[in-house]
Amino acid sequence: MNRSFMKVCTILAALAIFSWLSGCTGRANERNEHLVPAMPSTPLSWLNPAQDLGQAGTVVPSGPVNNGFPGQASASPLEAFKPELTPDLAVSATGPAEEPAESASAVAETTSARDRLSDQQLQTPANSSAAPVSAETVSAAAYEKKAKLVSIPVLNYHSIGKKPGSTLVLDPELLAAQMDYLDREGYTPLTLSDFMLVLEHKLEKPDKPVLLTFDDGYMDNYELAMPILQRYNFPATLFMSPGSVGQPDYLTWEQAKEMKEAGWDIQPHGMTHPRLSKLSAAKQRLEITEASRLIEEELGVKSLVFCYPYGDFNNDTLAILKEEGFKYAFTIEQGLTTSRQHPLQLKRIYVNAQDSLKQWARKLGG
Repeated sequence: MNRSFMKVCTILAALAIFSWLSGCTGRANERNEHLVPAMPSTPLSWLNPAQDLGQAGTVVPSGPVNNGFPGQASASPLEAFKPELTPDLAVSATGPAEEPAESASAVAETTSARDRLSDQQLQTPANSSAAPVSAETVSAAAYEKKAKLVSIPVLNYHSIGKKPGSTLVLDPELLAAQMDYLDREGYTPLTLSDFMLVLEHKLEKPDKPVLLTFDDGYMDNYELAMPILQRYNFPATLFMSPGSVGQPDYLTWEQAKEMKEAGWDIQPHGMTHPRLSKLSAAKQRLEITEASRLIEEELGVKSLVFCYPYGDFNNDTLAILKEEGFKYAFTIEQGLTTSRQHPLQLKRIYVNAQDSLKQWARKLGG
């Protein structure tokens, strides 16, 4: 009887000790769960800016990337990624015809959710109660902000005068009506330097920017266009071919100097306005460098922006312009100029002299 009672007591004591030990282990596990968070079920993609940019709609290649210039490849996607070098917006190597069709192709402006991130979200003040933002997050967001799309209408004018039926020669009265429209509707015509800074995200973009460009260097730009633009204190950019200076209907150097003093930027359009793709690389270089040299010699202006005669160029042209230090070049490919276009293949909007004011105004939106 006593032995049986002792066995029962021993068994009950063992069960009590086992139960107590189990409870301690469970409580310890609960405490540890608060200290060690569970691993995420999905990768932390925000740590990889390249992956995140790809998710936002911008394709970032995973291997070495050619940036559009012959023989150049970057070591990594992040080093190569520059919104303005996106190759899918490049024009053909030979360019379109001199007088393009009236319709202008719209440029799609795609923005990601993080494009809408404000400066306030990117930097937390010292006295803010908000949680601190990690260095990786700030870096990725700032990188994305820099990649924001900038779109600017660049108007492509030529001769100003009276020539019924011509698509190239714009009636001065219509030019005056267009400038009045820009002024009335709150547009800000840009100098060439401001245009470049805005495109590079180094200067705040005005609400309605526009760049006025005139090709070829006609004398009527001095006689008719310049006085009209002066009424509104509008700057403009002239692309001239120095080989035509002094010839009938073309500017003299003295007139070009007056235009520069009146707020016109003057840049090269080739020495003799040739079809560059038809020339050897050596002759192309001569056309480009001689035009630049004379403009700098006569006007004291350094050439940074080129305009292709007839919109015509090839890979040699692109390589030469890069080697000679040009930052941008304009084609006659139709559409808004954007920061995601190849910098040496920027689009413009052809001003067709036969368009009504309403038709012309519609093109300002691309």
